[in-house]
Amino acid sequence: MAERRIAVFTGSRAEYGLLRHLIKAIDAEPGLALQLIVSGSHLSQRHGSTVAEIEADGTPIAARVPLSLDANPVPSMATLTAEALAGVGKALERLQPGLLILLGDRYEAFAAAAAAHLQGIAVVHLHGGETTEGAVDDRLRQAITQLSSWHFTAAEPYRQRVIAMGQPPERVFNVGPMVLDGLLAAPPASRSAFEQSTGFRFAERNLLITYHPETLLPDRGVAGFEALLEALERIPCHVLFTHPNADAGSEQLLQRLQAFVRRHPQRCWALPSLGQQRYLAALQLFEAMAGNSSSGVIEAPLLAMPVLNFGGRQAGRLRHGPVHDAPAEPEAIARGLEQVLQAGQRQHWPRPCPPPASAPAAAITAWLSSEHWR
Repeated sequence: MAERRIAVFTGSRAEYGLLRHLIKAIDAEPGLALQLIVSGSHLSQRHGSTVAEIEADGTPIAARVPLSLDANPVPSMATLTAEALAGVGKALERLQPGLLILLGDRYEAFAAAAAAHLQGIAVVHLHGGETTEGAVDDRLRQAITQLSSWHFTAAEPYRQRVIAMGQPPERVFNVGPMVLDGLLAAPPASRSAFEQSTGFRFAERNLLITYHPETLLPDRGVAGFEALLEALERIPCHVLFTHPNADAGSEQLLQRLQAFVRRHPQRCWALPSLGQQRYLAALQLFEAMAGNSSSGVIEAPLLAMPVLNFGGRQAGRLRHGPVHDAPAEPEAIARGLEQVLQAGQRQHWPRPCPPPASAPAAAITAWLSSEHWR
């Protein structure tokens, strides 16, 4: 029997980290032929050229769809979406997969879903049914749901929401958040090894920060980030920033981030991307996390890491554990940082990883190998 061609789209570092174990499982499964399509910030030098992480995994790349993210000025999200739609469309015409798998809610994923739908290629959507009220991604995620034929959600309320949007219940499956695969495979982390691979230096208190643009705000969330930086001036701790994603407003955030790190070189560091393995290590090794990333309300709480989430980007999304929410104001953020840093203090490191309740990649791969979707 001929192999079933399964295309998987990835356009950002965070989403590749969640897809990584599924991609490996598909590539190793007899009867399935992986076709990996890489786009977005993966191919941008400004955003860390994270395609290197994919190449280091030894995963074959079937198509690369570069976007103009290194241009000056960076084109609008509408223009970048048009580039992704055209580029992914050409890749799909050449590859002719049986299915296209994609995750989440970003504009690159929306473009990939639209390209596949218009070519009659069934779309499998992961992490649908969620809500992020502070970002344009919220409606893009709903649009991807409507363009998709099959759905794998991260929680039962999300499954019910996808069904309420008109999707047939027999095509919607709750497998849990995709990060569970990474937790299942994550080895115990070491602070000395983390320092050696990143250049970061641990102190008595250590804070991990990931902050992305709030794309529905006129200032793209710059005021909220400035409030965070003002709060950090009075909070004694070492800080590791990861760069914002490639949404509109990221350049303004990155300029302020880099200027702050230059002013505080003895206690602040910044990296474009940690990659999933080092990111999961950071969740085991830092006292606390702050910002407005989805990983702060999904991944970090699953490891019982205290999190300060501020601003509106993640409004409406389920918390997968205890998360402290605060308005994007300096005083409120400063109080919240003290709370989460104190709550995260431990005598022994690393923080233990609880055993995951499920392995989503195995469930999805088994489904791909079945006859149900044909």
